[in-house]
Amino acid sequence: MQSLVSQFVQSVLDMPGKFIDIAMADPLSAVLILVGAVLVGAASAVFGYLTLGAVVSLVIRPGSGPSPPREAQ
Repeated sequence: MQSLVSQFVQSVLDMPGKFIDIAMADPLSAVLILVGAVLVGAASAVFGYLTLGAVVSLVIRPGSGPSPPREAQ
C-alpha cells in the first residue's frame, strides 16, 4: 500500500513537466491544454462558490430550510 501511495505522489510531482513537454511539442497542443485548464478552473470556481454559499447559509441561518406545509382548513 505504501508503494502505491509513493507512486501516486511521484506521478503527481512529474505531471507538470510532462504537461510542459506536451505543450512545447506543438502550438495546437499548447492551446488545447490552455483551453482545458480554463474550463476546469472555471467549473471548479463555480462549484466552489456554490459550495461556499451553501455552507455559509447553513452556518448563518441553520433553521431556514423549507417550512412544513400548512394544514388544510
